[in-house]
Amino acid sequence: MRIELKDIKAGELEQEYSCSLADFPDLQELAGVDDLKFYPPFEFKLRLQRSGKFIEVDGQLHAVVRLKCGRCLHHYRLPLAESFSFTFVPQPESCETEEEVELAAADLGLTCYQDDVLELQEPLQEQLLMAIPISPLCDVSCRGLCPECGVNLNVSSCECVKKPFNSKFNILADMNFKKT
Repeated sequence: MRIELKDIKAGELEQEYSCSLADFPDLQELAGVDDLKFYPPFEFKLRLQRSGKFIEVDGQLHAVVRLKCGRCLHHYRLPLAESFSFTFVPQPESCETEEEVELAAADLGLTCYQDDVLELQEPLQEQLLMAIPISPLCDVSCRGLCPECGVNLNVSSCECVKKPFNSKFNILADMNFKKT
């Protein structure tokens, strides 16, 4: 997944990519960890705009992943459809002076390129990883598991007696306060 700057004619280029798991080594390492599974192909639609040496990339990704719900622990498939954008800048020459501190391009959220070639693998992989939810839920109304017996409350109810929260303020619940 490489694009040469000379291919961006008239300052704009549109590209589509259909990728497999083999195209993204970091995703291969994550596959199977915490029951995360990827279902290729991963579809990317990109629009590149060139402004001098800066290249703005606007894109959309479509993918499907299998996740484990954080409440009920059941597996479910989640279609991902996200829009994203990032900017390519030329690789800066290294600065050897110790007195001056410069921010690296990565610190500014920029992606560097060298030799007039844009490498898309790493930034597209990042976008796909950022689209995966941190706390996955199979449904917003998921009731999760009973903390006492472990039954899935989405499927059935349980007869567990809910223990009151142990708080020193529980005594105030039984007190009657009269307004004067």
